[in-house]
Amino acid sequence: MLVQSPFDILAETYDVDFTESLIGKLQRKRVWELLMPVLQSYNHPLKILEINCGTGEDALRFAEMGHTVMATDASRVMIEKAQKKLSESKINKITFIQCSFTQLKNHFANEKFDLVFSNFGGINCINENEIMKLSEDLSVITNADGQLFLVVMSRLCLWEIFYYSFKGKLSTAFRRQKKSVLFNVNGSSMPVFYYSPQNLKRLFQSKFKPLQTYPVGLFIPPTYLEKQFSSRKHWLDKLNNWEAHLGKYSIFSSVADHFCITLKQDKQK
Repeated sequence: MLVQSPFDILAETYDVDFTESLIGKLQRKRVWELLMPVLQSYNHPLKILEINCGTGEDALRFAEMGHTVMATDASRVMIEKAQKKLSESKINKITFIQCSFTQLKNHFANEKFDLVFSNFGGINCINENEIMKLSEDLSVITNADGQLFLVVMSRLCLWEIFYYSFKGKLSTAFRRQKKSVLFNVNGSSMPVFYYSPQNLKRLFQSKFKPLQTYPVGLFIPPTYLEKQFSSRKHWLDKLNNWEAHLGKYSIFSSVADHFCITLKQDKQK
């Protein structure tokens, strides 16, 4: 019997649990606030590769803005959900493809992208050796001035430490310090790896040079706290304002729920 991947299972309720949640919307809004200057640094529509696109929320927005998008995910069900959204819209310039990280180089051997985008921890699904291989592969399919914009779960999340320590669950509070953590969904599991900004810079350094890092979820809480905040929207508004003010400092990137890192193809390598 074929065992479903955790993301095939998550896909069934992903939009309800995350995309449409109060916290999920704030975290995505934060990502796009950081992403817009990157998009605006180009004076032409971009050819974008999105990896781990999930149900296609970001890909659809890219396409609405006039960019051409190839959006990939290893999960068959995630891609099906994304294609359904696309069929219900009037958007073109977008293609959804089931494709894992290891297949990208071969699948897009004849393509060159201006921007490679990965949101909300897709990179955390692979280990250090796999990331270095991904760096090599992406360098082949990005333009000479191509950029990567990656949103990654950090190794040190203050929200997680404080929340689970308060509940007396110290092993969970500091789980991100482990080499890997097993992620389980209804009997299906996979390892998850956490990274710091410095880790990511080192792992991509053979082909890409880092430009900027910023926190995502410094004050905006992790989405597993949605129930605690669903009736306290005014608290979320305050936290979002604090995020806007202090989230511009890269020094806080290593202690937020996620961090975004922008890297550029290094022409000298």
